[in-house]
Amino acid sequence: MKKIINSILIVGLIVLQGCSEDVLEQRPDHVISENLVLNSVKKLDKLLTGTYNEISRNTYLGRVLYKRAAVKGTDFRFVETTYNPRDYELIAYKYEESSNNSGTCEDLWIQSFKVINNLNLVINNIETAEGNDAEKQEILGEALGLRGMVYFDLARSFAYPWIKAGVASQGLPLKLSSEEIITERSRLGETYNQIILDMQSALDLLEENTWEQGSTKYLTKTGVKALLARVYLYKEDWENALKYAEEVITTRGEGSLMSVNSYAFEDYNSESLFELSITSQNSLGSNGLGAQFDLKDGGQGDIIATQTFVNLLSAYEGDPRAALLEEDKEGSKNAFVKYVNRSEGGGLSAHNIPVIRLSEIYLIAAEAAANGAGGGDSEALNYLNTLIQKRTTNFSANRAEETGEVLKERIAEERRRELALEGHGVYDYIRRGKDINRSINEHVNTGVDVSNLDIQATDNRTICPIPASEIEASGMEQTEGY
Repeated sequence: MKKIINSILIVGLIVLQGCSEDVLEQRPDHVISENLVLNSVKKLDKLLTGTYNEISRNTYLGRVLYKRAAVKGTDFRFVETTYNPRDYELIAYKYEESSNNSGTCEDLWIQSFKVINNLNLVINNIETAEGNDAEKQEILGEALGLRGMVYFDLARSFAYPWIKAGVASQGLPLKLSSEEIITERSRLGETYNQIILDMQSALDLLEENTWEQGSTKYLTKTGVKALLARVYLYKEDWENALKYAEEVITTRGEGSLMSVNSYAFEDYNSESLFELSITSQNSLGSNGLGAQFDLKDGGQGDIIATQTFVNLLSAYEGDPRAALLEEDKEGSKNAFVKYVNRSEGGGLSAHNIPVIRLSEIYLIAAEAAANGAGGGDSEALNYLNTLIQKRTTNFSANRAEETGEVLKERIAEERRRELALEGHGVYDYIRRGKDINRSINEHVNTGVDVSNLDIQATDNRTICPIPASEIEASGMEQTEGY
């Protein structure tokens, strides 16, 4: 019995926080009575809505995944330790993960499987619930797409990247039913097959986008296509990555890209394909995403840009991304404030969280083509330059003209500029088999050991260990290298 209670992720039922009282009634042990949410489409829809909130929590996309991705790469660091940042979050930055101390990885693991358990209840019961068939189809489509997304985030965080050993690598425990008890890990090939199956199934169920203001706070047909392009990129399936990227570009196109004069991370901007809605009811304040990078009005501001990244932003004349740099805790101008509180001032995380944007799709298309899909380098240059033209006042001086491996590096560099603090960072290094090399001069007095500044792409510490609590509770196999 102890195993089942402790391992709430793999073998437990659901915990759902912040849902309305008519949907569920929490028992003393905080386990939901399933009978209260399974008998109608309306109640399952409320459960799905509550699950979007769970995805936005600080233990998943609302802080942990994005922050961890940033500080394990080359472009961001913690402020000097005299400012006392959260010690448990320093573990990732310092590359000190171990089988007994996984830092924020445990939070990410628990929250992700909490979300999956909720989604499984929706997926497994929507067909027999009482209600409108069209609503059932929409709810099932969103739930399947979201489950695929969560498993993908788990795969890139807890499994080695595809480039290392492909299908044979350790994958994830695939819990696809609220009734299942799963403790065995699949192979990575099986994990990706399930991710793709969920997303492909979602595409068959979801209607075309309306593109009404605010519609992208839900996972839509175009949003799923965008996520599929990202999944295939990580899987190094260049043809399919380009295919789905081009389908999204056909729907939205160059006119929806933000420009030099309109580059602002407002809610539901023109590039939005899927974002998480943050309101006064679910904002996490100083514990939320934006507050990690912005010290104003009570923000933590404990993550700042390295000089390497600041220099990267100065490469283009008139680059609007450079204008996001503000004063930081150390008195320099290295705070990269992409997420701004929608009310007066910033730093309280009252902003939506972008999951995937049109700029990323152009960069996926460019990378896929540069790796041989479609028209190859010429097509890659077309997609890359379309974006660059929107990020400089002197395009002729900054036009990309590279080919081959140099072009691939130029695309990777552009991803660093454009997608900073959006959950890519370290993942973009390891999925391409590139080592992480951090300058010693940029990490003085931050607590990181000099021996942990240069990290090989295959180092086990680039990914999370399975939390010790999970292994103790369920006997799950630990990741190789830990």
